[in-house]
Amino acid sequence: MPFSAGTEVVVLSLNRRGEVEACLRAGVYRVRVGGMVTTVREQDLRPATTKKARDRSRRTDEQPGAAASQDPPQRVHASLDLHGLTVDEARNRVAAYISRAILAGLDQVEIIHGIGTGRLKTAITADLKSISAVRRVTPHPGNPGVLIAYL
Repeated sequence: MPFSAGTEVVVLSLNRRGEVEACLRAGVYRVRVGGMVTTVREQDLRPATTKKARDRSRRTDEQPGAAASQDPPQRVHASLDLHGLTVDEARNRVAAYISRAILAGLDQVEIIHGIGTGRLKTAITADLKSISAVRRVTPHPGNPGVLIAYL
């Protein structure tokens, strides 16, 4: 289902509401989630329900006096393993992971890229440095196959 600019959506991987800013290409959208702007594939989006629809469903689903149930917060691990991914797959996974880590309040994360040709490490380092929420990126002091990103 195509989304137009201004549409309220839920970004499933972040479990957060946002607003579509633009369609970048077929099936890829730029979405504002709070103060963050992220690039999201269409399959990671669903239309957000309106406040009225949410209120109606709560009234019919809940018993009188019952407290509204809340989903438990999504756990974000302090490391992301990229072994076996292509550069493009890894770049997409890192962007989504950094967004979740920021929303979860983590102050640093480890990106495990492994040791190989160096293409993955180079691409991920450049991507991390281009994210304004990432204060700095350093190699792990004891493992050359790991980067530490300070948020």
